[in-house]
Amino acid sequence: MKKVFLVFMLLYASHVYAQLPETVVYLFQIQRSPKGYKLLNPKIISKPNGYNNQPNFTLDGKWLFYVSSIDTSNTELYRYDIEKKKSKRITKTKEPEYSPKYTPDMERISCVKVESDKTTQHFYTYDMKGKKPQVILPELKSIGYYDWISQNEFLSFELPEPFYLVKRNYIQKTADTIATNVGRTFYNLRSKGKIVYVDKSDSLHWMIRTVAKENLAKSKKGQKVTNPILTETLPNEEDYCFMQDGSILMGHEGKLYMKKNPFRNQNATWDELADLNEFGINQFYRVSISNDNTLLAIVVYKGKKP
Repeated sequence: MKKVFLVFMLLYASHVYAQLPETVVYLFQIQRSPKGYKLLNPKIISKPNGYNNQPNFTLDGKWLFYVSSIDTSNTELYRYDIEKKKSKRITKTKEPEYSPKYTPDMERISCVKVESDKTTQHFYTYDMKGKKPQVILPELKSIGYYDWISQNEFLSFELPEPFYLVKRNYIQKTADTIATNVGRTFYNLRSKGKIVYVDKSDSLHWMIRTVAKENLAKSKKGQKVTNPILTETLPNEEDYCFMQDGSILMGHEGKLYMKKNPFRNQNATWDELADLNEFGINQFYRVSISNDNTLLAIVVYKGKKP
């Protein structure tokens, strides 16, 4: 029974290697004025049906990576050329890939790949043409999500529950658990010199926390340091992104909210930035913003929230 439960959790948190939900990637322009921000010109940049998800802007501003389904269970990596306004498929494999990003040297594309056994989840990189695959840490078989710290270090969301946030160095072969009961969205915020994640240990009140410096070093015997709370999330939301000034964007019930730089303003509130119902969008969750804060990508879903 325990084995069956573990397999179920692997499938659940591994983006579900089965019938995929109906999702679409939208791209908006962001206009800033003295009165605030405004979203303009919504455009579907993925296929209009099937599973299209996990948008991620590259730091150089050239691409928006995302994944798209080619059938009911397999997903491939895609990139949208922001200047040419065209999407192109990158990988052509039998197994699904997820969470595409540049590697820190911007020479390869990293992703999470579900292997043919449908339970093993490896951390991969491909060249820019989707060729020459390489597995990072073959012994790591249960990675769900990740973010790079440096060319040799990365953060990984690892299964099964209560879901761990682990700092790994694949050259030194070290693995340090820095938090448990975490949500899927976390960041290595280079501009702030902080690691940020969602703490879901209280099922009624999810918190965005920053990792204390003491918890990034080798812990001493008996030492216990609590990671500081940055803010509480909106109800049952765990998808968010950061603007240049440290403000947070998060969606809830068809509206986009902003919390103005909680790193400096502890009393900041969640204020409505845009009502996407005006564009006929009443359900979205994942959000990603371009490095220059001029473009916003969101994932719109049908039916029950994935």
